[in-house]
Amino acid sequence: MRDLLLLRVDITHISPVLPLAVLAGLLFVAACGGGPATELTPSPAPSVQLVTTSVILADFVRNVGGEKVEVRPIVPPGADVHSFQSTPGDSLAISNARVIVSNGLGLDGFLDSLLKSAKRQDSVHVVAADGLDAMAVVALAPGPSPSGREVALSPSKGRGEGRDPHFWQSPLYTVYYVERIRDGLIQADQSNAQVYQDNAAAYIQKLYELDREIAEALSAVLPQRRHLVTFHDAFGHFAERYGWKSSAFVSGDADDVTPGTVVAVMERIKAEGIPAIFTEPQFSPDVIGQVARDAGIGVGTIYSDSLDTDVHTYIDMMRFNTRSLLENLR
Repeated sequence: MRDLLLLRVDITHISPVLPLAVLAGLLFVAACGGGPATELTPSPAPSVQLVTTSVILADFVRNVGGEKVEVRPIVPPGADVHSFQSTPGDSLAISNARVIVSNGLGLDGFLDSLLKSAKRQDSVHVVAADGLDAMAVVALAPGPSPSGREVALSPSKGRGEGRDPHFWQSPLYTVYYVERIRDGLIQADQSNAQVYQDNAAAYIQKLYELDREIAEALSAVLPQRRHLVTFHDAFGHFAERYGWKSSAFVSGDADDVTPGTVVAVMERIKAEGIPAIFTEPQFSPDVIGQVARDAGIGVGTIYSDSLDTDVHTYIDMMRFNTRSLLENLR
């Protein structure tokens, strides 16, 4: 208080033209006791800038990279990766990225020309599913699968070129994705190799636990009802992993629904007494809704290759899908 009084006396002798901002600063320092200002410690800048084609891949990257990475998905939450149109801003993001992560197998082929024209010469491009379609048998985890078969990877069948690119619908295939992302990050940023190895190991353990959780939950569905019917063909790996059947009206969102396909799927629904079919948030529900009305069955929601404000992470998505199957088919 004494300091403040002295300051007030001294101010009377200060020229009246002294800027008010200076006077205010002097008064503030005196009122605070003249102590040093508190310095804010800035957060460490991310080591690696990444671009991914989808929000699901971005989620994998965040789990492996943690605070060491800054990741931008090209296809935003809620959008469809099959038909997304890139923008000039996407080209700029790719040109600045040290690591680019795509799925491959045709799922994000819209980026091929963009990558060739925009990516840096020294960038690391991780094609997460590369090699999975060619594998015959690769053990991923101890013990048998929930369907009673050996835990293995096998070539995808019956879709387009013979490959279903939605491998993450099995948590065990997601382990493969995570390992490839980990290796790509280490290649780009060797100084943080141990961080990426530790984060990947912790996340992989969560994926194994998720796999067991899903298998246990789905065992409550009667065997004759373990048939997942969706609009587009994205759940073959999920069905294979957990011993289910899967059917779809189209192989991709841009394909036309044919009368023959509708008839064939409806015959299966009636023959097996399936109580519900499933729509995906990024697609129009018209076809699924009409089929459900004609068959007198319910409609559930399931996620394939996108996230949104209700489902934030891959693990959230898989748990949501499991709950939806239980609620609609049990």
